[in-house]
Amino acid sequence: ADISIEDLNVAGMVGNHRLAQAVSDCGFAELRRQLVYKSARTGAAIHIIDRWYPSSKTCSNCGTVKAKL
Repeated sequence: ADISIEDLNVAGMVGNHRLAQAVSDCGFAELRRQLVYKSARTGAAIHIIDRWYPSSKTCSNCGTVKAKL
């Protein structure tokens, strides 16, 4: 099984006063640590996607990247 997660700018999101409390409560670092740990135990591949990869602009069906979103 393949697992893909995005490398988020958590420090930047905590800097936003509207998101700070919700982001701080989520524990993104712990989630990532657990995924890496458990995928190593089970042999699953984990892919860390760069934060600048245009994932929101890419069609999940055909792979076309929209120039402007």
